[in-house]
Amino acid sequence: MPKEKYSQSEADAIELRWKEVQIAEIEERLADRKDRRERMEATRARQLEDYKKGQAEMLRRQRVCKHRKGGKNNRFSDGNDANYSVNRNTYPLGREVIMCTRCFKEVERPAAALRKTDPELYAKMAAEWNEWSRFPSDNTPSGSKMFEVAHAAA
Repeated sequence: MPKEKYSQSEADAIELRWKEVQIAEIEERLADRKDRRERMEATRARQLEDYKKGQAEMLRRQRVCKHRKGGKNNRFSDGNDANYSVNRNTYPLGREVIMCTRCFKEVERPAAALRKTDPELYAKMAAEWNEWSRFPSDNTPSGSKMFEVAHAAA
């Protein structure tokens, strides 16, 4: 059976111990939170580094890609067919791109408004678009203009 009454010194000791336990629990939660935050930051840093490596590898592959079909031993950059491995796609809002199906490089038709705001970029994009548009390919264009009318009317 528990004691009915504690002496003042016993009550103070119990209260002190209770506060010590609470403080220990709070410190443990704060340490867990700090540890979790540090792990999340480390994970984000690793993910960012992996993303940068992936982007660099993708750009390297796009630089060496001939954008052609074929090739021996299924080597990435050795396309030697007369046809190019490109596909024209129109996105639902009307944006047109030509994409290499080997390296996934996309060339976008420049917007007419870009001619006024940045003529140099427009000229560069237009030249690349015109070059890619002339690539012979037996691929079928894809896309959907389902939402273009609704978007244009809005």
